[in-house]
Order: sequence, then C-alpha cells, then structure tokens
Amino acid sequence: MAEPTVDPALRRPRRAERRRARRRSWPQRLLLTTLVLLVVASLAGAGGLGYGLWKVDQIARVDVRLAESPPGAPENWLIVGSDSRDTLDVDAPDAEAFVGDGAVGSGQRADTIVVVRIDPAAEAVDVISFPRDLWLPIAGTGREQRINTAYAGGPQRLVDTIESNFAVPIHHYVEVDFAGFGQLVDAVGGVPMWFDVAMRDTNSGLDVSPGCHVLDGSQALAFVRARHLQFDEGDGWQSDGTGDLGRITRQQVFLRRAVDQLADLGVTDALTLNRLLDVGVDAVTLDAGLGLGQLRELSGRFEAFQGEAMRTYALPVTPFRTSGGAAVLRLEELEAQDELNVFRGLPPGTLVAGQVDDVTVLNGTGVDGQASAVAEALAQVGFEITEVGDAETTSLARTAIRHGADAGAAADLLARHLTAGADVEADPTLDAGAVVLEIGADLTTIARVPAPPAETTTTTAAAPSDEPAPAATTTTTTPIGIAPDARARCEA
Repeated sequence: MAEPTVDPALRRPRRAERRRARRRSWPQRLLLTTLVLLVVASLAGAGGLGYGLWKVDQIARVDVRLAESPPGAPENWLIVGSDSRDTLDVDAPDAEAFVGDGAVGSGQRADTIVVVRIDPAAEAVDVISFPRDLWLPIAGTGREQRINTAYAGGPQRLVDTIESNFAVPIHHYVEVDFAGFGQLVDAVGGVPMWFDVAMRDTNSGLDVSPGCHVLDGSQALAFVRARHLQFDEGDGWQSDGTGDLGRITRQQVFLRRAVDQLADLGVTDALTLNRLLDVGVDAVTLDAGLGLGQLRELSGRFEAFQGEAMRTYALPVTPFRTSGGAAVLRLEELEAQDELNVFRGLPPGTLVAGQVDDVTVLNGTGVDGQASAVAEALAQVGFEITEVGDAETTSLARTAIRHGADAGAAADLLARHLTAGADVEADPTLDAGAVVLEIGADLTTIARVPAPPAETTTTTAAAPSDEPAPAATTTTTTPIGIAPDARARCEA
C-alpha cells in the first residue's frame, strides 16, 4: 500500500518581507468584478424585450464543471477580472492608465479573483477577494504558484484550485476583460461619491477637492488605483502611507456607492440597460449553465439592494519570499477559517485542524512506518500529534477513530480529513479531549481541506445549551487608511 500523501501545507513565515518595488500595475479590482455581477443581475431586465434577449444570447459562454445547489439556495459566484489587453483601444485617452506595466496583446491572466455569495432568500450579498499573489497549490499541476496563474490553465483549473484549497464550492462563473471597468462605470452614468477631504495620487492621476464628485470611468479608475494617496485637511498635503491596504478600503467604499447608483437607476431604465448589455456582450463571459430565469429571479430580489447591506471580507495573509526570491503572500489558515466559513455556509467558530491538540496515531495494518507517515501528514494539515505507535491488531480493514468526552467534533473533523473516511465512536476510557486514530487498510490520503460535515453524525451530541447562538458577522474588513466616509452619499 502506498504511503499516505498530503497536499503541501502552508508554512508560517518567520519574519516580514519587504514590500514589492513600486510599479504601475492594474490593482485588485474587487469593485470591477462585483459591478460585473450587477450587470449580470440587470440582464434579467431584458427578458421581456426581444432585442435585449437577443443581446443576452450574444454574451460569451464557457463550459465549467461547477457545484450544484437546490433552487433558491445560497450560491457562490466566482468572478474573475482578466487583464487581457487584446481588446483595449490603445488610442483611447485613458489607455495609459489601463496598460500600466503590460503591453497590448501581452496575453491573459486573472488579476482579480473574487467570490460573491448570494443568498436570495435573505437578500444578502457577501464578498471576499483572493489576492493575486496568494501562494498555494495549483490544481492539476502538483506545484505551488500564485493563485492568478491557475487561470492560465483555464477557468476549470481556477475553480478547482479554489475548491480544493479553501473548501468553498463554486456554483457560477463570471469573467470580465481588462477594459470593462471604465465602460461599466460610464454605462451607469458615473458613480457619485462624497469626499470630506481633498485627495490626490500623482501616480494614478487622482485629484479631487472636498465635496460631491460624479466619478466617470477614468476618474473612478484613478481613485481605485490610488496606492500613494495624499490628503489635505486644510493644513497641507499629508501621505496616507497605507499603500495597498488603504486602497482596498477605498475600493470597498467605491463598490458600495456603485451598487447604490445601479439601484437608484433601476433595471427598468431602458437606456442604461442597453448600455450595460453592450458592455456585457463586449466584455463579459458567463458559465454555460447560467440561465435567463435565474438572472430574472436575482433581478427581482436585489432590485432595491443598497451598498450598506453588502458584507465584505478580507483574507488574513502574510508576505514572504519563495526559494526563488519571488515576493508572494501566504494565507494565515487558522485565522482565515471564520471568513471562509461564511462562503462554505458554516457558522462562525466551526472547528479547524489547528485547534485539535491531542491526536494519537496508531498503525493498524502492520505496514512499516505508516503511522509516522500519517502523523506527519496530519501535522502538516494542522493537527497536533501527541503520540505515534502500534494498534493492538495489525489487520484492520477499516480505519477507526475513538474520542474522549468533549472531542466528538475533533474526531469528526479528523475523519473528514481522511479521503476514505473512518468509523467514529466515543471511548469513555480516553481523556476528555483525546482523539485516537487507528489506521486501517482503507486509508489512502490525507486531504488538506476536509470534506463538508454531514447533517448528522454517529457521535453523541453535546447537551443542549441555553447560550444563544453567535451572531453572524456583518463585516470582517476593518477600514484602513484615508477613505471617503462609507456612509456619506451625495444629495440629489
């Protein structure tokens, strides 16, 4: 029997790395891709118009294997901002801002990767962005790379990479090309935004005075690209100094105002709808399974959706350098679980491997060194191994997990990390938090990401508690740096 294997686990960096050298690259376009989602929802408004329906049919489609969900259930939309410059008009006045450090015709990569969770019944929208420099195993390659390189292998590889690394199911796929951002902003007539202080960035071209400004496509681009922001509260220009972190905050403020703008216009505005459809035909690709009926349903649910109701999340990451010297980001896995659980449909506080600190691994097959190999693989996933040894029998056909009191959830989690599963049972002779894994002949590999929990388990349930369930998190993104007030809106 082959030794158990495990996907490469994340290693904690021991010291912070220096920031990447200054460059003129296209920023993380959280707002661009979410605007595309709004376009997709508004396409339903064309359902009763023959011309509009014809336009919807012209939008490019791609075949991708996606997770299934019951009608009306929450769904995760993977939205990709592709920086292909092949469709960019190099003679346009703002072409320089779009081109940045790349050349027209230089190929295609995923520069923004966002998952948007839409719950139609609750009329809720949750958004999380995956940094393009996130370093992780790429599905189907056997090696680690930046997450944006997964897209080079096609949409399916990117979907598989996200699902295998984060246990987040993907139900729909949307892609927008590089030039779509400004076109979307202009299609909705610009985005009104209130600035309480003057802001500028000589790198991106941003230069606004206090007060209300309706940002067109070029101005919006300058705002969301601003990494070297300066602000003036009346006593001279000062540097914001928060770089990319501050820019993310400003992007989220812009996103909320853009949502409000589309809601204020309404999808029944024929002229706006026509412009949005034109952008969709030119710049958007949808998964082949996304039907007009579902778009119409979304449109009805979210027609009056406001930006303040959108919940945004940020993955905790740490910079480090690869052995080849590349400056990339590692996910802080333990700290990221509550954010990821939102998109898994799990409640906050769901147990993760790094919280299980008393696991014994016993060899029940007689295969030399197997217990040590399994223990090492589980340790890489995050479990703390306290003992390795031999089981009483060396002919176990089925892997078994025994647990002490208060360790039922830990045992269930361990079983879900085994690709072949295991029989789980309580053992009153064990210490309260102890978990014992007895390896059987059916054990094959250790999964880096556990299988989803079953609705019911064979372990004894904990006694009912009078304590109220924890409230759902409304936002986990703490504002950083100088940004317009997210609550302020321009008066009509």
